[in-house]
Amino acid sequence: MAMKFYSPEWCEAAAAAINANPAVMKGFKDASTFTHKMYFGNLDNDVITHLTFEQGVVTYWGPPIHDVSEIAFGIKGKVEHWREAAEGRTEGGKLLMGGKLKITDGNIQLAIQNAGAFNNFLSSWGQVDTDWDI
Repeated sequence: MAMKFYSPEWCEAAAAAINANPAVMKGFKDASTFTHKMYFGNLDNDVITHLTFEQGVVTYWGPPIHDVSEIAFGIKGKVEHWREAAEGRTEGGKLLMGGKLKITDGNIQLAIQNAGAFNNFLSSWGQVDTDWDI
C-alpha cells in the first residue's frame, strides 16, 4: 500500500532503501566523515522532514527535531521534482543545478562534493511505494 510522501512511515521505508543501496555509500566523498543533520522539504507546502546521517548512514528521518543551528544543509523542491528524481527521469544533481531543487540552508559545497551519493539517495526513493499527493 502506498505511503504518503514524507509521512513517518514513508521516511522510515526510504531510509531503509537508502541504507541498503551500496551506490549511496560509494557516492560520498568520504562516507566515514559524512555525519550531518539536514532537512528535505517541499516548496508546494510547509512539509519539512529532518535527517541525521552518521558516517554515511541515515540514522533518523522523520518530523523536525533538529535546531536550525545544527543543520548542515537543507533542500526544498516541488513534489513533482522529487518524484522525477525518485523515478529516475532526471538525476537529483541536475535538478539541483537547474534550480528545480533548491539548497535553502547550509553548505552547497557539501552537496556538490557528495553529488554521487545524492543522486543514488534520491533514486532509492523509487523503491518505496509512494502516494505523491500531499
